[in-house]
Amino acid sequence: MKREAFMVKKNNFNDWKEVFKNPKPITVKSFITGHVIINKRGALNPDHPKARNIGNESLKVPILAHWIHHQEFGDYLVDAGLDHSYYQNPTGNIKGIFSWLFKKLGYADEYFQEKNQDILYHVKKNSIKLKGVFLSHLHSDHMAGIRDLPKDIPYAVGKGEKYIDHKPFFYGDYLNGIEVLYEIDFSKASNMPILGPCADIFGDGSFWAIPTPGHTKGHISFLVNAPHNPILLTTDACFIKLGFEKEIGSSDYTEDILMAQLSLNNLVEFKKAYKDVKVICGHEI
Repeated sequence: MKREAFMVKKNNFNDWKEVFKNPKPITVKSFITGHVIINKRGALNPDHPKARNIGNESLKVPILAHWIHHQEFGDYLVDAGLDHSYYQNPTGNIKGIFSWLFKKLGYADEYFQEKNQDILYHVKKNSIKLKGVFLSHLHSDHMAGIRDLPKDIPYAVGKGEKYIDHKPFFYGDYLNGIEVLYEIDFSKASNMPILGPCADIFGDGSFWAIPTPGHTKGHISFLVNAPHNPILLTTDACFIKLGFEKEIGSSDYTEDILMAQLSLNNLVEFKKAYKDVKVICGHEI
């Protein structure tokens, strides 16, 4: 699989006020494709100055994918969630010489999925004519669903986002069949207030990719300029609503805790400045 640059369109807006004065015919619908158990001390950094009494509490949270429908440009997904293999197998078709050992030792991610929760079910049920997928990052709970999706459409990630596949020892084949993975280079995007360089995906101010590194190097959040309220999809820049409210970033599940906190700070300041923005966190609707 090779990587190529995603074509970043010219930004015709100077600030967010101008963007929000021009909402577009675009909608968002969030799908639950399964659930996962996380630790509250991983979702919220217990060493943060604002953190108080954060214990080792297990939280069962949804694994989400978001359907973006633009009246002119069609149907896209933000993240792919889980494929159907997790319905009766909590580790979902993990392969490799040592897959049995990794499962036994608890190194394989385990998810919970009910019947008719997988991403392909949602795509078919909603008659989605999928034209592309934007991945916030390349963790299994955000890309496993690709195994059930068409491969002849573009898939895009942030530049520098790593794909870890330990063949032949332990792997998921999540991107198998994808010949090109497109990378959004934010150095080619225009600066916007508070959030810095943001990519206007369709070129009309309706759908924006926002660099939020920390959870992973190339992590992306997204903004949808919908008619009634703009919608901010934090993805894993903020796991749960409490983290956004308390302004506390994640810890255990994050590559760079300091960078992740800085990214969250920017999103929180953005929300304070534009109060009409609706926030959907990475693992909580």
